[in-house]
Amino acid sequence: MVTYDLIVVGGGPAGATCARKAAMLDLEVLILEKAQHPRRKACGGGVTVRVLASLDFDLSSVIERKQHGVRIYSPSGLVVEHSHADSSGCTVRREDFDNLLLREAEKAGAHVIEGEGVVDVKESDNAVAAITDVDTYSGRLLVGADGVNSIVGRQTGILPKWDDDEVGLCIEASVPMDMSEIQRIAAASEDENRSVIEVHFGPVLYEYAWAFAKECEFSLGIGVRVSKMDNLKGAWKKFVVDFEHRHGVDCDLTDTTAARLPLRGKIKNTCSKRIMLVGDAAGLVAPVTGEGIYYAIESGKIAAEVADKALLQGNDVLSYEQQLRDAFGDDLKAAESLSRLLMKSTKNMELACQAAHGDTILREHVMKLVMGMCSYNESRSSILKRMLLKHPGKALQTLF
Repeated sequence: MVTYDLIVVGGGPAGATCARKAAMLDLEVLILEKAQHPRRKACGGGVTVRVLASLDFDLSSVIERKQHGVRIYSPSGLVVEHSHADSSGCTVRREDFDNLLLREAEKAGAHVIEGEGVVDVKESDNAVAAITDVDTYSGRLLVGADGVNSIVGRQTGILPKWDDDEVGLCIEASVPMDMSEIQRIAAASEDENRSVIEVHFGPVLYEYAWAFAKECEFSLGIGVRVSKMDNLKGAWKKFVVDFEHRHGVDCDLTDTTAARLPLRGKIKNTCSKRIMLVGDAAGLVAPVTGEGIYYAIESGKIAAEVADKALLQGNDVLSYEQQLRDAFGDDLKAAESLSRLLMKSTKNMELACQAAHGDTILREHVMKLVMGMCSYNESRSSILKRMLLKHPGKALQTLF
C-alpha cells in the first residue's frame, strides 16, 4: 500500500489549493473527492478581489462576468447603488471554478480520486488512514477539506456539533436567461457597460438574498442563520416573485438546490497532531457576507506549508491552529461584529441603507465590504467611523 505524505479529503477550493501547494512543495499528495467534477454547488459564485489576488494562475476560462459594484435593496425597497469603472471582482459558475482548481492541483502532481466518499478517519501516533466506501488509504498527515458537514471533523472529534446560531441554510437557483436580459438587469444605473450584483436586505435576518449575474444565467439565492429561520421557503418564493415583477422576467427554478454553511467564524480548535481542517470545515466563513472562498484558499495554503515543515522536521501540525488565528482571527471577529450590528434587525438594515443612500463615501465603504475589496477589520473601522461622524443619530439607533 502506498503511504502518501498528505491525504486531502475534499476537492473544493480549500482542498484543491492545499493539495496543489503541497504538491509544489514536492509532497506525495492524494485528494479524495466524493463527487465527480464538475459538480453542482449551491453558491452565488461571487469571486472577490482578495480571491483573485490569492491565486497565481489564469482564471479567465471560468470568469462568467466581471463585476463593477453593488446594488443594495433595503427592507423598504430603497435602492443603494455604487460602482467603479474598474472591475471589483467577478462571478463564476462554481462547478467550473472548482473543477479548474482541482485540475490545477492535478497538474501540479497531486493524485486525484473522484467518486469515493470518505466514511471514516483513523489517526495513530505515526500515520493516518482515510477509509472510503471503496478502499483504505494511508498517509503521514491528513487535511479535512470536506465542508460544514465534515466527516473528518466529526470522526476525529475536532469539529463539535454546530449550534443553530452558528450555521446557516441557503437556497440557490441557477436561472437560465437571455444574455440581453441579463445585461439589462445587471447594468449599473450610471453606466450600462458596468455590471453590478444585487443584494437584498430584509427578506431574512442575519443574512440576505442575492441576484448575481453570470454570462447566461442568474444565481438567485437566499440564506439565513438557522436560529433565525422562520418560513425560509416562503421568504424564498416571495423574493423570486419580487425579482420577476421588478425586472419583468419569468424565472425557471428547475435547477434549485440548498446547502448549509458555517457562520460562527473559526471553530475553537482546528487540528490534532496529524490532522488539520481547512475552509468551511474549520468554520472559515465571514458571518456578515457568507463569503468563504478567500479563507478556503488561504487556509489551504497554510495547511500545506505546515504539513511540509512538519514532515521535514518530524513534528506534529499543532502550530497550524495558531497560524490560523494569526491569519484570520481578528478579521472573522470583525465580520461577526458587523453582522450583529448591521443585520440583527430590519430597523438596522434600513438605517444603514438610508445613511449610505445619500453619502458617496459611505456607499464606497459598503461596496468594498460587500465585494470583499478589503479586510473586514478595515470595513468595520471605515463604516463605523463614517456613521459616527456623519450619521450619529442613525449610528446610535443601531446600537440600541
